[in-house]
Amino acid sequence: MSDLRFDLYVILDEGLLAGEEPPGIVAALLGAGVRWFQYRDKRSDDRRFSLAASALARLCRPAGARLILNDRVEAVRRSGADGVHLGGGDMPVPAARRLLGGGTIIGRTVRGPDEASAAEREGADYLGAGSVHPTATKGDAPVIGLDGLSRVCRATRLPVVAVGGIDRAGAAAALAAGAAGLAVAGAVLRAPDPAAAARGLLEEIGRCRAEGGGCT
Repeated sequence: MSDLRFDLYVILDEGLLAGEEPPGIVAALLGAGVRWFQYRDKRSDDRRFSLAASALARLCRPAGARLILNDRVEAVRRSGADGVHLGGGDMPVPAARRLLGGGTIIGRTVRGPDEASAAEREGADYLGAGSVHPTATKGDAPVIGLDGLSRVCRATRLPVVAVGGIDRAGAAAALAAGAAGLAVAGAVLRAPDPAAAARGLLEEIGRCRAEGGGCT
């Protein structure tokens, strides 16, 4: 899937939704122009997770948006999602590929050049690199900084999505470090108006690309 193109990638973390139903949030964000979503719910059982993911897939598909599931490989086919994102402690990429086949998107979290190169060899389609900055969403995540992000981007031909503490003020620096897109959770979901926050981030990404792919 070398043709994957990223801009804003919103992580729908159940812990940040504050009682809001995910379909309502996704509908609003689709209207703002978001076309990449990752659904992350560590608490629900498989059945409840798959039902929720199916509802999100039905919203995303007609809009041409991609839905990626965090960790839950088995739920991808049941829900009609586009792929799965795997962390360091999740199923290895080759095992997920055997289960899901070549038409499914598989992302992998990495924190350094060696992990990035290994994930590319194993058949990942894109990488999530971070945490770029400290983040309350995953407070125990190691911070790699912008230098770490740049090293990951230089180590692979895969698209790299910067994740962790990214907001509009930091978007330009992450893109200048080589990121193909920006993954956010709190910057959108904790905002008073998530759709407006998403539009602002998309505008900043567009501005940076218009100035040559990255800007400071």
